[in-house]
Amino acid sequence: MIFTEISSDELQMVQEKNDNRYFLQQAAVYSKMQNFNNLKTKILAVKENNKILAYSTFIYFPYRKFFYKVTAQHGPIMDYSNNELVRFYMAELKNYFAKDFRVLCVRVNPFLNERIYKDIEYVETTEDAIKTDKILTSLGYKPLNDDLFTNPTLASRCVFSKSLDENITENNLLKNISQIARYTINRTMKEGVQVREIDIFDEEDAKIFDKINRDTEERIDFSIRDNTYFKSLKNNIGDKAHYLISYIDCDQFIETTTNTIANLEKERDDLKEKLEQGKVNAKKATNRLKEFDENIAIWYKKIDKIKELKEENGNIINLSCATFIESGQDLIYFTSGAMRKFHRYEGPYAILFHMMKYAINNNFKYFNFFGTSKDFESEEATDYGVLQFKRNFNGNIEYFMDNYEIRNAIGKIWKI
Repeated sequence: MIFTEISSDELQMVQEKNDNRYFLQQAAVYSKMQNFNNLKTKILAVKENNKILAYSTFIYFPYRKFFYKVTAQHGPIMDYSNNELVRFYMAELKNYFAKDFRVLCVRVNPFLNERIYKDIEYVETTEDAIKTDKILTSLGYKPLNDDLFTNPTLASRCVFSKSLDENITENNLLKNISQIARYTINRTMKEGVQVREIDIFDEEDAKIFDKINRDTEERIDFSIRDNTYFKSLKNNIGDKAHYLISYIDCDQFIETTTNTIANLEKERDDLKEKLEQGKVNAKKATNRLKEFDENIAIWYKKIDKIKELKEENGNIINLSCATFIESGQDLIYFTSGAMRKFHRYEGPYAILFHMMKYAINNNFKYFNFFGTSKDFESEEATDYGVLQFKRNFNGNIEYFMDNYEIRNAIGKIWKI
């Protein structure tokens, strides 16, 4: 085995040929994205007989202008059941950066589930994680017990994802999510909520996307990337990046609902005629006629509400936005935003249902809701409400191994 640097193009060929799982930070294109953002990167791999057995993209995060903290997020990618390979990679990685005095520390985040969960309930700790931890600590790597939620240069240790096996289809998807999500998605359909994919380079689309993100940013008091970033992302990964908006077309909703009412009124009148002619059970028919009148009244009220909405806000009501990224086996729910004013229309649910069907029809193995804090059982956690929203889609916590760090000579002296 040899430890060597490889190009993003070489990694691209590897990832196209095999079906190993990886997240965006280890995608072949990620190094190009970081280079565009003026961050230096290296892809370091182990080869045997010209076959890549392990790899990871490392980002050089500047520290005090002259030094670096070199970091792998959700990596390296390798077969962690192969202890010889794990030890070889981590030992060679340590030696590789020991020669560079500008590198204060090297940080890795083994792409391996440490603990197995069902929803948020702990099941077991994996044997491979126990062995990998022993190898790392024996080589001098120390667990940081830290992640993205307190240090933005590190990877999130926990993600929430939904496994999409062959038993989940577009037709039975609603049966494979919670009753709350099912009810809410059905309500978005009745409220006329639609979803479309936008062109981030179209001026009007980009303006809508950014407006929703800025409204969200103000509400949650957390910075959301601007359109420069989203355009850069699209430039780098092309059709693997998806930008979506949920919206209501008031005129279209009124037209569709008017047709629905006309059909209901015709069915009601036909039933009333049959009742008068004694052709149907009187009790059942009377109850059914009452249901028709109640449903028709509800639809008329919806039209009145939409007309008021249109008068106040215009014909097209933009509700929410989201970014999705295709990353190997995963379709990642990367970012999201929603207009506070139109919260009741539940735009994010409509987008998620739309993209879950996309994931199923395009054979993704995971619908990945991405990072969640390690305090997923605490109501005091900063993202507690967001996690409860994700849990409505019946997934599981994936609890990855810690971020580990090994320091070079100067890094051991300084408090970094």
